[in-house]
Amino acid sequence: MDLNVHEQKPKEDLIASPKLKWDLDDSVELYLPGPSILKPRHEWDLATPLDLVPLNILQLEDRLKQCTLLKQRHVTDVWPRVFIGDEETATDRDMLQEMCITHILNAAAPKKDLNFFLGTSYVEDIEGTVNTGSRYYRGLHINKYSLPTTDRHCSDISKCFMSAAKFIDKAVNKPGSKVLICCKQGVDHSATLFLAYLMICHDMMVEDAIDHVIKWRRIQPSRDFLKKLMLLNAELVNKRKLKLEDIKKGKKRKKWIHYQKIY
Repeated sequence: MDLNVHEQKPKEDLIASPKLKWDLDDSVELYLPGPSILKPRHEWDLATPLDLVPLNILQLEDRLKQCTLLKQRHVTDVWPRVFIGDEETATDRDMLQEMCITHILNAAAPKKDLNFFLGTSYVEDIEGTVNTGSRYYRGLHINKYSLPTTDRHCSDISKCFMSAAKFIDKAVNKPGSKVLICCKQGVDHSATLFLAYLMICHDMMVEDAIDHVIKWRRIQPSRDFLKKLMLLNAELVNKRKLKLEDIKKGKKRKKWIHYQKIY
């Protein structure tokens, strides 16, 4: 089975397959970063124009439609040692072990205070979620972080932007770690949190972050999520202006100081 996640025209449609199986020889390609991975921009050039014309949601949606990938895969590497995947990936213990995943960010976890009736949770409490608790990954040495970002459980996904970005950032800075960001379909909640991570930790504008991700995975953040990303983009631009002023004055702040008051 061909598992080159960056191939534009895969031989098999993995969404249609009932169970994704991995071959040790083939799966090695999955762990190689893409040839066009963008390098993080650690510092902004003082000449960088920050007073940009703001995009609207329709422009971002048009940008998403420019994705040329013909078929979707269960899991895709979208950054060195960072993967976006769906529920099938997140619940396949053998696959996770084979991929050497060390951290999982569940972007569609059920809320903690589930309602129970006769020992069974209500359907609406777990609908659209990836219902995997800490016990599910027992023995795999996986650091799991769950965020209930589904529409029913979290009306404002932007409240999760900072915590998700910090989790991903700390994980990828650990040698040998590999992060899976998952949600039900792997195109909405997980993609939105990863876009926010690129914007916060790698100084990308929202359109640049989208352009990067759609090279490797077809994503579909909702209009509400795109609106939250646009607001984040505006806030980050303002914060970077302050950062440039600090640079001119010779000041240096801690890494997260510019973002801690965004939300």
